[in-house]
Amino acid sequence: MKTQAQTKTDWRKYRKSTHLASADLDAMETDGIDLIFTIEKVEYLTGVDVSGTKKDGVFCTFKEPVKPLLLNSTNLKTLSTLVKSKGFKGKDCYIIENYAGLTIQLYVDRNVKMMGSTVDGIRVNPKLPEIKKAEKPLFTEAHFDKAIKAGATIEAISKHYTVTKEIEKKYLTLLNK
Repeated sequence: MKTQAQTKTDWRKYRKSTHLASADLDAMETDGIDLIFTIEKVEYLTGVDVSGTKKDGVFCTFKEPVKPLLLNSTNLKTLSTLVKSKGFKGKDCYIIENYAGLTIQLYVDRNVKMMGSTVDGIRVNPKLPEIKKAEKPLFTEAHFDKAIKAGATIEAISKHYTVTKEIEKKYLTLLNK
């Protein structure tokens, strides 16, 4: 049996959520992951299950293997400003399909006012992130099946991906089963 000193379980990694929340970003930051993502698509959807509640709204999916983000008005206004960097002007800045391909940085705002309370909320940084050209993509659990089928070692994976210590441990545990 493990003692409390041996067990270090981060509850944020076991949350049953369907979409990005501030706790997810906090956990990623703890693991040293930059919160920089490239938008795959933004679309208005109806009746989407957002952690057990049906919602209509504007949803953003990313090229990186992270959960989708339900965009609020504040984040949509920020995206409409950032998309100008892609050459869009005027009303085209408000066309959500134009946000695809935009690389953004997210952060947790600890002072979001909602229904009379102050809560944590996800915000899109109003400045475009500096992108390091040589940066490798993050190796995540979403890559495990393909890597195992290919017989990939951590050393081989590390040549093409950034591998956190936690993910390395999970991969090796799964590999050795």
